[in-house]
Amino acid sequence: MIENTTVDMGPEDDLFGATSHNVSNASYPTETSSDGGQSFDPSRIADRIFRMLKNHVGTSDDNLRILALWIMHARVYREMYTTPRLLITSIIPGAGKTTLLEWIAHLCAKSEMLSAISSASLLANLADQGYVLLVDEADRSLRKDNPLTADFIAVVNTGYKRGGSRTVQEPDKNHGWKVVRKSTYAPVAFAGNNPDLSADTKQRCIQVFLYPNDEVEETDWEIIENDQEFLDLKRDLDNWAAIAKESIKLRPILPDIVKGRYKEVWLPLARIAQTQSGEWLDVVRRLSAEYVEQAKMDADMGLANDSPHILLLKDIARLWASQWASMPFVGSQQMCDALAASNPKQWGSEQVGSFGRLTTKRLASMLKKAGVEASRNRGHTKRGYRFSAFSQAWKALRIWETLKLGPPRPNALDVVDMSNTFREGVNKSQQPELPDVLAGKDASDTLYESKGSNADRPSDVFESSADATPDLEQWAASLITTADVKNWAALSIAQLFAIRKVKNTGLWLNKTSDELTKRGVNL
Repeated sequence: MIENTTVDMGPEDDLFGATSHNVSNASYPTETSSDGGQSFDPSRIADRIFRMLKNHVGTSDDNLRILALWIMHARVYREMYTTPRLLITSIIPGAGKTTLLEWIAHLCAKSEMLSAISSASLLANLADQGYVLLVDEADRSLRKDNPLTADFIAVVNTGYKRGGSRTVQEPDKNHGWKVVRKSTYAPVAFAGNNPDLSADTKQRCIQVFLYPNDEVEETDWEIIENDQEFLDLKRDLDNWAAIAKESIKLRPILPDIVKGRYKEVWLPLARIAQTQSGEWLDVVRRLSAEYVEQAKMDADMGLANDSPHILLLKDIARLWASQWASMPFVGSQQMCDALAASNPKQWGSEQVGSFGRLTTKRLASMLKKAGVEASRNRGHTKRGYRFSAFSQAWKALRIWETLKLGPPRPNALDVVDMSNTFREGVNKSQQPELPDVLAGKDASDTLYESKGSNADRPSDVFESSADATPDLEQWAASLITTADVKNWAALSIAQLFAIRKVKNTGLWLNKTSDELTKRGVNL
């Protein structure tokens, strides 16, 4: 039986004129495998896909959860109204994009790998026959100077929603031609180094970022295709798809911020998640809300679709080690000026090409593709980047090892008796109800005063803060979007650290970092 997949919900009008249902009682019978072997639990299929992918694909757990649900949705997409496009990208080659496409191909019922686009008619025929379309090297095959790209994108965009179709010409018995209408409704996954997709196509995509990872196992299909665990999973996926059709028709509720096309993109994954035990549906709700918030922030910043460059991360690392070693935050314009001065042929006035001198807008766009988000300084007067925002990209890409440099440790603030302050904040913050938790600012926050510019941050403070807040962690986990916190300034430091520990994603980290920096805590 599925446990705690959803909560009771009221009616909700949707894009297709349907209403939401109460799916809290959705459940599966326990099925016996087709070959008479051991029975399987249909509500644990996503967990099994997640574990298998985690052994072979280098990306975050949240991305792996998206991939598991997307693979399951591709098995039953004809029972849904939309099928979100999957955009698998990386900032450098060799991150495992093709390997991931191969995993999707092996776990989907019918799929076709495409490294080149030959004709839109062929794509329409494949979609009409129920194939999952997997486009490798999309940055090359979907170049704007390719005359077939426009036709392919038209197939992709119309086939994102049930009822999409395209007319094609086919030979008839009299050696002439006839016009035939083909369904274009089919799942599509792109893989490439930041392919230059149009804005309307990207809005239909869920992006998954990959990093090279030496810790994952090699994908050797000669061995895997004969592995019993893999064979059992494929068999059970077939069985799951056969019995899941009614359960996925029930409509789970997504956060209010997820509406319009965003709901079309995320609702199919939510439908799958509601059939699985554990926190799968809660994860989809959280990720969908963060996706919308990030899209709105990008629109406010006016980010262009520029391709990132690995050299940018290296040059910023060099500058931080040499010029900004004591600075936890560097403004966007200051960063652009320093990059232009240190490497004028790449970022300055000597650059060859149409870009010209590096601007803050282009800097933000390139860093965003590497998973580095812009933030603001302590006084909210300047936009720029924190040292901590680069940590994941630098670590995953081994930037410091490549440069043969030791990473700097930007100054943290020396605080009197910080450990006791945190414990006091914890005690004051452990309130049972959300309104009480958000009602007032912990007075201990005012104790965070700067005592100098060269003090190291005492690590035991953060450890004691994390260990002493089980109730706060439960409260933090109950937050769905950053908008649930009406007044960030009213949170205590202990609450902020609880959010950072539980959420640990870009928008939550940015919000908490802003607030902690205002109070004199540099991360």
